[in-house]
Amino acid sequence: MENLMKRLFAVLIFFLFLPISFAAASHPDYAKYYTFSDNFEVSFREHSKEEVKKLGKEEEKLYKNLVKNENYIKKGKYEKAEKLNPDLIPNLSRLSNAYIVKKDYPKALDYAKQVEAKDKTNLFTKAAKDYKLGVLYSLNGDYFTSNKYLMPYLNKNPDAVFQIAQNYYYMQDFKTAALYAEKITPQSIMYQPAQELLYKVYNLTKNSPKAYKAAVNLIRLTPDNPENYVNLARVTSNNAEKLKNYNIAKRLYYAQKSDLGVVGIINNYIAPLEQAKIDSAYKKISVYCKKPDWKKIREKNKNLLPNDMDYWDRRQNEFFEFANDCISRYSGNNLAACFSDLNTTQEKLDKELLAEHSRREEEAQREAQIQLLLQQNALIQEQNNLQRMRYYNYYYPRYRWWWY
Repeated sequence: MENLMKRLFAVLIFFLFLPISFAAASHPDYAKYYTFSDNFEVSFREHSKEEVKKLGKEEEKLYKNLVKNENYIKKGKYEKAEKLNPDLIPNLSRLSNAYIVKKDYPKALDYAKQVEAKDKTNLFTKAAKDYKLGVLYSLNGDYFTSNKYLMPYLNKNPDAVFQIAQNYYYMQDFKTAALYAEKITPQSIMYQPAQELLYKVYNLTKNSPKAYKAAVNLIRLTPDNPENYVNLARVTSNNAEKLKNYNIAKRLYYAQKSDLGVVGIINNYIAPLEQAKIDSAYKKISVYCKKPDWKKIREKNKNLLPNDMDYWDRRQNEFFEFANDCISRYSGNNLAACFSDLNTTQEKLDKELLAEHSRREEEAQREAQIQLLLQQNALIQEQNNLQRMRYYNYYYPRYRWWWY
């Protein structure tokens, strides 16, 4: 027993006096001048003049080097900073981020890998480095390696879960993509992009009920995004709900004055839904009348003001408002008379449209002629100026003998 105690004591003494190299490695000297965040961003802690005066000779030399380095960074001269301090972790991390902004993902990945290799003391946490590498491998199309870096953080980082789901989506493994996206809860900041991904997955796989649920969630999260209403309209089987959401989307696009070309596309979705109501009512009429048909009106006038979206949006709205008013108020012979009035109104509008189209074409031709005339006049003026200059140079050379 006594011998055992002696051996244990000897082992204890051995560990107490291990060389300092066995202790946890210390951060590089420059690390105290930086703050490191999990998104590979760093901030330099600049010293006042009084603080600089208190530094030792070597410390002051290091600090001045870092100040020079930071001046390069502020000016966007990352390569010069890298040449000055090739192993400086803050430079490598910022270069990675800079190349992400430039969408040069191979170089961004290369610098992130350098951070992983050279950051032995975890200035950036291992989780931060793994997540960065996972995202960058994904951006470079290596989804398998991306998932390898991200899988250990499934229960810790919702961002990693979303990136894994997105990777499976890119690999066209939609079932697994949905499985991971569904794990993201409403409390996570990744919930909205997860719902967007789920909508795409379920829309592609023709799972309308789940696509509908995702679209409803997105409207609740961002009610001012018109695209969400278009998405909901696409996956619902209820025509009244389709029309309602298409019209909300139109109003939002107009209110935000963004991507108004989409309004024309939405109108193409609305027209057959509205026309179906006219077709259904027309079948119940026993007397003859011409059926109002928006598709035929558009086809007849397809070459007239084709780019005037406001005109065609307004006219389509008025056409179907008139038709719906007829359907809601009348039946039988009275409905036939109302439809006839609608057709008469459209014929009148067709004539006005043709006249307006001709007027605009003539105006455009006159404007073109004026511009051509202005160009010709400018050319004549230039030729006249050149001729006068030649005349002047011939009769009035630069140096005349009587000037002396």
